[in-house]
Amino acid sequence: MRKGLSHSIYWLLVAALAGCTGTTVRPSNTQQVVPKSHTVAVISEITAKDELWHNFTIEMRREFISELTTSQAFTQVLDSATSPGSNVLIFNGQIIEVDKGSAAARWIVGFGAGRAHITADFQLTDSNGTSLGTYSVRKTYAGGAGIGGAGFLDMDDLAQKLGKEAADSLAEWAKTGKFAAR
Repeated sequence: MRKGLSHSIYWLLVAALAGCTGTTVRPSNTQQVVPKSHTVAVISEITAKDELWHNFTIEMRREFISELTTSQAFTQVLDSATSPGSNVLIFNGQIIEVDKGSAAARWIVGFGAGRAHITADFQLTDSNGTSLGTYSVRKTYAGGAGIGGAGFLDMDDLAQKLGKEAADSLAEWAKTGKFAAR
């Protein structure tokens, strides 16, 4: 009985700390290109529409590069603006929207009220500058477990999660030729 109770409490704690996040990935104008021909990914530029969001670009970029490298969808992932060779995929992104939401609304109302979110647009080009496609990723955070709850994630955490989702989407495209809309 005691072991079962502590196991249940453990999983409740894990669920509470996880909070309620959501992801939306929207591909657009993706051209029919054989992604396997692109073996090197160059992370050229990740910017922010508003200068105040610059720190979020750093967090997002760091997580993006780490996740894309781990995925092994490309033989190399380079963090530079140089584009050696013809088998290169150049990746650019821009954070276009940041809303910290309302911690009070998340706590008191719950059910998604006061939700925080970060949205970014991404462009893929080859070494000649030809567009291979674009996609958008939106990461939201609605607070802790239950109806409402304390905030367990801050905006830097949300930016990291956005970077992970953007990398996962790109890795899926590199392996299958399609972005999965979520």
